Amino acid sequence: MSKKVTNKKNLEILKNDINKLSYEESISQLETILQNVQDENISLDKIQINYIKGHLLLKHCEELLHFVEQEVNEINPEFLKID
Repeated sequence: MSKKVTNKKNLEILKNDINKLSYEESISQLETILQNVQDENISLDKIQINYIKGHLLLKHCEELLHFVEQEVNEINPEFLKID
């Protein structure tokens, strides 16, 4: 049971760390994870960790893109006109 609590605590720390990353930093970490899981000598534990981290990074990237999309949609075309 205590191992589950520790894992939940580590997961929350990981989520908080990922939420501080920029889109570019997140993509870079996703690329690193992809390289890691392609290694034939990777352990099952590392595969699991990389999967979880990759999922969180991907979700973070999607949220950042959605936020930017909303901002772009809210731009008033009249404001952009330059005389």
